[in-house]
Amino acid sequence: MHGCPFYAENAILDAHLEVFPMFSSMSIRNVCTFIFVSCFAVSVSAEPQLSVQLDRSVIYEGESFTYYFAVSDANPVAENVSPDTSAWTDFDVQQTGRQTIKQGGSSFTMTVNGRTVRDDRTAVSYQTLFRYVLTPKRTGSLTIPLPLVTIEGNTLQPQSFSVDEGERQLLPNYAIAVRVLEPDKQDTVFLTITTNRSRLYPLQPLDVTLLIHIKSLSGRFAEVDPLSLLNQPSRLQIPWAEDDPKGFQASQRLETWLTGFLVRSPRRGFAINDYVSSGFGNFGFGADPFQRTLQQFAPPPQQVKRMDAIGNETTYWEYRFTRSLFPQEFGNYSFGPVTLKGVLPIADPSNPDEIVGQRIYAVAKPVNVAVADVPQEHRPADYIGAFGSFRWDALLTPLQAKVGDPLTLTLRLSGQGSTVNIRPIDLSANPDVTENFRIHMPPTEEIIGQTCTFIYTVRPQKSGTFFFPPISISVFDVNTEQFVSMQSLPIPLVISESESLQSTVPFSGVSHDVQLLEGGLFANKTTLSESLPMLSFTQWAVAVSLFCGSYAVIAVVVLLLRCQWTNPRQQRQRGALSRAKSRLAAISSVLRRKNSDLVEISSELLGVFFGYIADKTEGTEQGMTTSDACRQLSECRVPESLVNAVRSALESLDAVKYGGLDIRSLDEQARLAGTLLQQLERERMRWERFDTFER
Repeated sequence: MHGCPFYAENAILDAHLEVFPMFSSMSIRNVCTFIFVSCFAVSVSAEPQLSVQLDRSVIYEGESFTYYFAVSDANPVAENVSPDTSAWTDFDVQQTGRQTIKQGGSSFTMTVNGRTVRDDRTAVSYQTLFRYVLTPKRTGSLTIPLPLVTIEGNTLQPQSFSVDEGERQLLPNYAIAVRVLEPDKQDTVFLTITTNRSRLYPLQPLDVTLLIHIKSLSGRFAEVDPLSLLNQPSRLQIPWAEDDPKGFQASQRLETWLTGFLVRSPRRGFAINDYVSSGFGNFGFGADPFQRTLQQFAPPPQQVKRMDAIGNETTYWEYRFTRSLFPQEFGNYSFGPVTLKGVLPIADPSNPDEIVGQRIYAVAKPVNVAVADVPQEHRPADYIGAFGSFRWDALLTPLQAKVGDPLTLTLRLSGQGSTVNIRPIDLSANPDVTENFRIHMPPTEEIIGQTCTFIYTVRPQKSGTFFFPPISISVFDVNTEQFVSMQSLPIPLVISESESLQSTVPFSGVSHDVQLLEGGLFANKTTLSESLPMLSFTQWAVAVSLFCGSYAVIAVVVLLLRCQWTNPRQQRQRGALSRAKSRLAAISSVLRRKNSDLVEISSELLGVFFGYIADKTEGTEQGMTTSDACRQLSECRVPESLVNAVRSALESLDAVKYGGLDIRSLDEQARLAGTLLQQLERERMRWERFDTFER
């Protein structure tokens, strides 16, 4: 059990440093609790331990939630071991991460609030964490059975099972109950998903449209866009608003598509998938430690008429998001559900000329689309599985040869389309080819982009002047939805007789009269002693010298690398980030305690930065100031933007002495420190000034 708190905190820090990015959407406190419990389990038992956590047990229809668990053991879980989730039939399941982290094997001592804290981690342990995103298929009370995790024949039972939000209703065999609520009954907003096709072929364009209808206001707000009256944007979760959704390729990059809907102040829009601003007027995808502003998107609205909840024709504002996608693979796909959550303006029931906010959760039902293979009926026998518009070419070299000589046949399909399901041609089934040629199968395949090349080896079986026959194939044109037949041109050949072949064996100088069978195959066989050359003493001496010389070079290189690896200065530089992370983990643990000394903790955080920079530059942590630290970073060619970010963090920590930060802000600074340290490490700085100075 010794050292477990620091083990847990170090895992949390790794999550913020993107060593464990799959938990980035989870709260830090939840991840901390989860990893601490699983760490505690492995510390008290040599057997594998399972810890399970659910982020929510009460959700709305169309929402997703996370189910994740950790297997803690003295050894990492084998790659072929995977949880059995086949019983989760009431949910659409997506596994979004599997990570193995190693802990232990280090120690440090620090003093906080006059108390000496020591972390001794000599034992090494491993955690394998699995994360699943579940989307319910229906409303009501649903049950999630415990996934079966079997290691060395033993099925693991959870040592802990927690729920972050909602009730923890455990059933026998550790199944857990969740409640899926229906959307609110309202007619303020309607969401609808439409597609221009319900069935299509690969490469045919699919337009997926999200329609949002928001009820118009009355009185003086009748002509006012309802979005312009919002203080905070409503949040949309659009599953296909991502880079190239599974099985599809988008006509535009995600950034380009969303930029077309980007709105600037004072206009208002929707927040989509929690994309945030990355500064300089752009938007980013994921957490940005320096900017957390949700970006807002909205197409130009128009007023339309539609029925409200009770069947009356009413004016609504319509917002239309359309994205064009091109399917790449066969299958059945679902677009949706789309959810909207937020506060929208409605007329004040007591004063129709005024507005109030109404909290709303709305769902658009998913739409299913089938990407079909070409019809079996009337499918040509020479169809090779390609979709699109192509050119078909054949090349044979050489054009003059003898009977039995190998010829290289290159068949190439090029153009615009899909070659994902393409298959090579069986030339041995073509009687026009086998009449005069022996075919060596299978061919060599090479697919680069939308160009597919097949390379065959063929041998002529008779002499004369004749043509290599045309090769026919069929592809499917998605524009006309018809099969298109293509044929290569015939290739003229001149093949001469070859009854025997004088072959001189190199090195030995022994010649053999090699007789040929029908079809150009060799009849004669030679023994190994006849085929291999006899080596002279000089040749043997050269070979031995080359071997010994190579061994000496390898030994010198290994020795130099070993000396470099054991260099104390380089060891200190390599361990800089690890020591800084360990200190941050201990500080995070202290921050959870009540009545913590903020000034002393801020000093320790400053020491984390100063110690890291001192380790990297062979300097001294004591006496270092903010100016000294930033100056050294600048001299080491760290980007100015990152230096300014470090300076801002250090100045904020200095401000604690004057009451500038509270305990919550200090906790945020600790998290920011981890992010900044990781960014410094990613710069892969050579610290050239200090290396040169030492030499």
